Amino acid sequence: MTAAALGLTLALLLGAEPEQAPPDPRDNGPDSIDVSSYPQDQQKKYGVFSGKCVKCHPLGRSVNSHFSANEWKRYMKKMLRRPNSGINEEQAALIYDFLKFHATKMGY
Repeated sequence: MTAAALGLTLALLLGAEPEQAPPDPRDNGPDSIDVSSYPQDQQKKYGVFSGKCVKCHPLGRSVNSHFSANEWKRYMKKMLRRPNSGINEEQAALIYDFLKFHATKMGY
């Protein structure tokens, strides 16, 4: 077992929170999206997005990343590969569908 893996295992056993990503300028912007006018299915997908993405970074980082649908597709693949993301394939598809809808609605 590597030293990093041993350190993570020890931290988890001691009840420490998983390491958060370092601060990013996008963290300082809005930390939510008003989805009240979005279709019901997109509102539910927003719930998955907002619940999962905060595990590793502030939600504002995603909210303030004005990516196009294609950029979100690449980014979601990257996040899905992270071992501690806690996002499975089904959840990634829901999150991506919400981000694609939002990006298109916002004109990104």
